[in-house]
Amino acid sequence: MASSTRSGQTAVTRKVVLLGVFVVIAAAVYSGGWMLAATVMRQRVSELLDGHNAAGAEVRCNDMDIRGYPFRIGLFCSSVTVDDRFNGVSASLGAFRSAAQVYAPSHFVWEMDGPAELRSALGFSFSAEWERLHSSVSAWFDGLSRSSLVTEGLKVDVTTVANGNTATIRSDHGEFHIRRNGEDLDAAALVKNTSILMPNATPLALPPVSASFDVTMLGKAALLDPVRDTTAAELYGSKGEIRRLVIDLGEGRVLTANGPLSIGDDGNLSGKLHLELEKVEGWKDALTVAFPESTNDFDNAAKVLTAVFGGKDSGSVELTLREGVVSVGIIPIGVLPAL
Repeated sequence: MASSTRSGQTAVTRKVVLLGVFVVIAAAVYSGGWMLAATVMRQRVSELLDGHNAAGAEVRCNDMDIRGYPFRIGLFCSSVTVDDRFNGVSASLGAFRSAAQVYAPSHFVWEMDGPAELRSALGFSFSAEWERLHSSVSAWFDGLSRSSLVTEGLKVDVTTVANGNTATIRSDHGEFHIRRNGEDLDAAALVKNTSILMPNATPLALPPVSASFDVTMLGKAALLDPVRDTTAAELYGSKGEIRRLVIDLGEGRVLTANGPLSIGDDGNLSGKLHLELEKVEGWKDALTVAFPESTNDFDNAAKVLTAVFGGKDSGSVELTLREGVVSVGIIPIGVLPAL
């Protein structure tokens, strides 16, 4: 009887030992796999930061580290610098943090601290601060499939190097979303309570603006590839569609538009837009105060639109754009500057 009991205890002990060995081996294999993934990630990130990316820019991740063991994996930098010689842009930014679940490394989230400074060979410099900046990205080594970026409490100063004049843009909330759609590129954005302070400390006499847009850019999915495609990056000669554009000045002054657009080789816009406008007189008055040098243009446009709306202050109309000239039917009502 005692022998039978000892035999049973031995069998149980053997199973416990085997289970313990299995757990140790599994943990060792998992840890080795995590370390291998971290090494591959570090090498691949280093290659991308060295200029093998869609922008062709060199990026320095200072104090680069891969963290998150055991259930996450992510890239950490104490600060980030960018040198894009092709476009003549350099930038410095604050600390960067990212994280992805080990079972879904192609989907990760990241956030960055401010402030940020950007200098352009075109004669402009930018500085930015924010309360929060974070993003969600779905990507693999063949490029991005989708991404979103959200900011809170954003303040951007744009300075003209030649004369030192600075414009300041503030926004309570901003969002930007982008995704592949076959060979096309879908993009959407939203800003809330955005105001602009122009050079010489003169406030732009527009109320805080809220706006959103949702567009498709035909044949531009290659912009999300990891290797530069100069053809896809060209703005001139491109085509797309505005699925929805909304600009809200408050007090019921809302503009909504949709329709196809194209950008000519000279930067002028062409296309057809369905426009809905509420408070025509309110828009005219706000724009006239903000841009007094264009008072006659705003007066003429308001008269034409009011007539098309049957004397009402709101309505909808079909606009035609031909190389920057905006017309209602055969009546031109304004000219848009080239991009």
